[in-house]
Amino acid sequence: MKQKSEDRRQKTEIRGDREKTILVAYLLLTAYCLLFTPSVSAINIDEKYKPLYDDLSDKFMCLCGCGSTIKTCPMEECGFAIPFRKELYDRIQKGETKEQIINYFVGKHGQKILSAPPKKGFNLTAWITPFAAIIIVGLLMKKIIDKWTTKGHIHEEEIKKTEDRAEDKYKKLLEKELEEFE
Repeated sequence: MKQKSEDRRQKTEIRGDREKTILVAYLLLTAYCLLFTPSVSAINIDEKYKPLYDDLSDKFMCLCGCGSTIKTCPMEECGFAIPFRKELYDRIQKGETKEQIINYFVGKHGQKILSAPPKKGFNLTAWITPFAAIIIVGLLMKKIIDKWTTKGHIHEEEIKKTEDRAEDKYKKLLEKELEEFE
C-alpha cells in the first residue's frame, strides 16, 4: 500500500516537472521569436520623404480585410500592406506628387482604396446628406412641437372665454332676478 502511494507521488512529481519544462521552453521560444525575428514590414524611409509617406499611408485603406489604413495595418506580414508600402515609397522616391500617387492607386484599386472619399461629385452628396437630414428633421420637430404647445394655449383660452361668457350670462340673470325681487 505504501509502495503504491509512493509510486503515485513520484509520477505526479515527474508530470509536474515535465509540464514546467514545457512551459519554460515555450516561454523561451516565444521570447526568442519576439526579440530576434526580423520584421519584413519595416521599410527604411529617408527622413526627407517621411512626412509625405506618413500623410499618404493614412489616406489609403488596407484591403486585406483588417479595416485599417496602410499605415496602421495590425498584421505584421500583411500580404497587401507590405507590397503597397514599398510601392508607395518607391513612387515617392521617384518624385511623383501627392495627387499623382493618389490617382495612380485609385486607378489601380478603385475608390475603395481611399480611407475617405473625395468631397466632389456624388461623394459630396454623401458627405452633405446626413447633416442636411438632421437639420431638416430638427426643424420639422420644432414646428410640430410649437403647434402642439400653441394648440394647448389656444384651447385653454377658449375654455376661459366660454367660462367668462357663461359667468356673464349668469350674472345678468342674477341681477335681473334681484331687480324683480325688490
